[in-house]
Amino acid sequence: MEFLPNSMVSFGAAFYRGITGFGYALIMAIGVFGVVSPNLLVPLILVNDLVLTVLILLDRKHGAVDWPVALFLLFFGFFGAVSGGFLAGFLDEGTTRLMIAVDVFGAALVAMIHEPPRWLSGKVIGAITSLVVGLLLATFAVGGPLIAVWLLAGGTRRETTRGTLAIFFGAVDLFSILSRLSLGQIDVQLPLQALAYLPVTIAGYYLGHFIG
Repeated sequence: MEFLPNSMVSFGAAFYRGITGFGYALIMAIGVFGVVSPNLLVPLILVNDLVLTVLILLDRKHGAVDWPVALFLLFFGFFGAVSGGFLAGFLDEGTTRLMIAVDVFGAALVAMIHEPPRWLSGKVIGAITSLVVGLLLATFAVGGPLIAVWLLAGGTRRETTRGTLAIFFGAVDLFSILSRLSLGQIDVQLPLQALAYLPVTIAGYYLGHFIG
């Protein structure tokens, strides 16, 4: 009974990401975090987000990447993702749900920033931000708006922002999945759930991409 409403949330979240290039995890977490086990929800969001990232990068028009910036962010994002996998093992389900709610609320506030100040584009801030985002994604699946704000502040060229975000999110999603998998922080239902949600998620993305 839960699959239909949850799949519609995934469709809507993917639709939004098809238009903007980000936001899938945030919307998905808002819509279903109260009814799905965190050990299933977080990896499920990461898997779907990873697939959407690949679709974005296959788009030659919007897939341009600022590789020096992307590699700089990924270096710190990797350590954050590994740390997040360890942290997830110390949190009980109730605490994880609470922290996901707090994380979603904070990320939603950050996502409202459309013109971040230039001083946020510093390398030190970028390193700290990518480390924190890697940890948040691995632990709670949400945190992307933080890195988007750094890029929009001047960390990369506007025409490469979408592709650079995709590379960062895709790689950190993969790091996060592998980190949680190696530590046993993934629900055994994940493969079947991922197969069930992917078709509607991909459909939502392409509809949003077409409209966008």
